[in-house]
Amino acid sequence: MELRSVPTFLFRTALVVSVATLGAQAFTGNVPADFGPMSEVVFDGMDVGLPAQAPVGTISGWEIEAAAFEMDWAGGVLSVGLDFTSWAGDADGDTFEGGTSAWLAGNGGTDMANLAGTEAICVAFDFDQDMNFDVIAGVSALTDYAGFDVAMYNGANPLLPFAFGASMPAHMGAHMMGPDFEFELTGMMNLDPYNDLICFNFAVFSGSYADDGIGEDFMYGEVCLRDRGADAQDLASSFSLSANHPNPFNPTTTISFNMESTDVANLSVYNMMGQKVATLVDGVVGSGNHEVVFDASNLSSGVYFYTLSAGANVETRKMILTK
Repeated sequence: MELRSVPTFLFRTALVVSVATLGAQAFTGNVPADFGPMSEVVFDGMDVGLPAQAPVGTISGWEIEAAAFEMDWAGGVLSVGLDFTSWAGDADGDTFEGGTSAWLAGNGGTDMANLAGTEAICVAFDFDQDMNFDVIAGVSALTDYAGFDVAMYNGANPLLPFAFGASMPAHMGAHMMGPDFEFELTGMMNLDPYNDLICFNFAVFSGSYADDGIGEDFMYGEVCLRDRGADAQDLASSFSLSANHPNPFNPTTTISFNMESTDVANLSVYNMMGQKVATLVDGVVGSGNHEVVFDASNLSSGVYFYTLSAGANVETRKMILTK
């Protein structure tokens, strides 16, 4: 099966429109570090539900924070990253993917290793936007294929883990899991851009049917990716917040950001409860690139978010402190 071309006559109202052409990425398993400011990022506002027996503060490895997309037009590669709040596939959030916690085992649930059994993480794509998915990619042990696969969408079952049809090896690129889930779709040259713009619908599933009621995570939306490789200078002069480095870190990390023009800016760090734990910048900042070192010596290990705001512009990224 060839990927169907995008009809140029479709009327499209994109939920999110951005630029995405930095070339294929070298995956490290860390979406914020691997997908740059020219990637398209769609944030997920749904929280995964947990059984009453789960300890307070449990963060399931099915919870997706955001999905990132980036298109390399020259190489015909679509890179996709699912940014998980915890470790992808760690159902009970005990930081050990495949290790079943006592509370989960006591309720008959299982946290399986390497997305085995009924565990699945997958993304379906509707490239021609005819309201029918064309391709599905990811891992689902509910299919006959073991491991990562790119396949035709079989349309036989609305539940994505059951929707893998015939494999499409010509479109199977690199993939990596842990702590996030990343993969490539190759051979995308025959997707015809409309004025260097391609829009498609997507749906994401992560979860299991044997984890004692830990909620699955779903995302659905539309993204538009524009080829602006020749206009890299535009990016340099725009408002942007880069991934911190190193990440994970202990106890310091560097955060870089770019200001389009001189403006009042605020760069603050928040914990998982939404409480501000540090203010790194608060005042007038000149245009251009800036770097700030964040020292988390007084904070405990965990996931933190840092937000840059200036005028109507706001960007947020995730970082992980490990002590």
